[in-house]
Amino acid sequence: MLAMGGVKPVTPPPTDKRKAKAEVALVHATDWQGAKVTTSYNTQIMRKRVMQFAEKIVHLTEIQRQHHPVKECVVMFGGDMVEGLFNYPAQLWQIDNSLFGQFVTVSRLEIDFVRHLLANFEKVTVIAEPGNHGRIGSKRAEVPREDNVDRMTYEMARQLLSDEKRLIWEDCPEDIQKVEVGNYRALLMHGDEIGRNGFASPTAWIQAGNRWRTSFGWDFTDIFVGHYHRHSQEPLADDIGAIYWSGSTESDNRYARDSMAVSGSPSQRLHFIDPVKGRTTAQYQVWLD
Repeated sequence: MLAMGGVKPVTPPPTDKRKAKAEVALVHATDWQGAKVTTSYNTQIMRKRVMQFAEKIVHLTEIQRQHHPVKECVVMFGGDMVEGLFNYPAQLWQIDNSLFGQFVTVSRLEIDFVRHLLANFEKVTVIAEPGNHGRIGSKRAEVPREDNVDRMTYEMARQLLSDEKRLIWEDCPEDIQKVEVGNYRALLMHGDEIGRNGFASPTAWIQAGNRWRTSFGWDFTDIFVGHYHRHSQEPLADDIGAIYWSGSTESDNRYARDSMAVSGSPSQRLHFIDPVKGRTTAQYQVWLD
C-alpha cells in the first residue's frame, strides 16, 4: 500500500449554483473479480477498465449537467470485487495475485475510483455489499459470513478516506443493503441470495422480488443485482419498479462459457435519479471493452 503512494486530500469541484432541480448519479460498480486471469483479463486490465468507468461516469454526467445540476453521486459496490481463492478447485491457476495481494490492490482501486468521483461531485455516498467470491473457506467452513474479503477491502478504503468530509461511507450494516436517494429507495444485493449454487432464473428473481415487497419491511422501488455478469432489466409486479442486473469488468470467462454456454461483454451500470419524484430518469450500460 505504501508503494502505491499516499492518499492525498481531494480538491472539491466548483459549486454548481444553478437553481434548477438537481438529480443524483447512481453508480452500480460490481464484480471486478480482482486478480482473476482469463485470456483477456488480469489485474492490470481490471484497473484500466475500472478507472475508464470512472471517467465515463463523469463524461455522461457532464451531458446531464448541460440541462440540470448533478451535484451528488451514490456508489453501490455490489460485491465480488475480489476473485477470492475458495470458489473453484483450480482457483490458484486462475489468478495473478494471492488473497493478500487482492486485498491490497482492490482496496486501493476502490480508493482511486471514489477519489475520482470526489473530484467531480460535491458529495459522494458509498453503499457496499459483499459477494460470494470474498468468502473465506468453502460453503461448509465454519467462518462467520461477516468475515468476507470484499468487506475487508471496503473497510480499508473507508478508513483511508475517513478524512474526506464530503464522503459518506458506512460499514455494511446488513446482508441486504438499503439505498436511499431522496424519495427514491432500492435494495442492493450481490445476486447469490436465491437459487441453487448461486444461480436463479430471471423468473425466480421476479417472484422473490415481489415477495420482498411485502416481507422486507421497508418500501423500495428497485433491486440492483450483480453476480451474473449480465446487463438486463425485468419489471416487478407493479410495473414501476424493476430488477436491474449489471455486468462485470471481466471478459472471456471460460467457466461461464463452458459450463453454461453464456458470455458477457465488460460493462457497468449508471443511473440518474430524480430524488423528488423518486424514480430513474436515465440509465446507461457503460461499455468497458
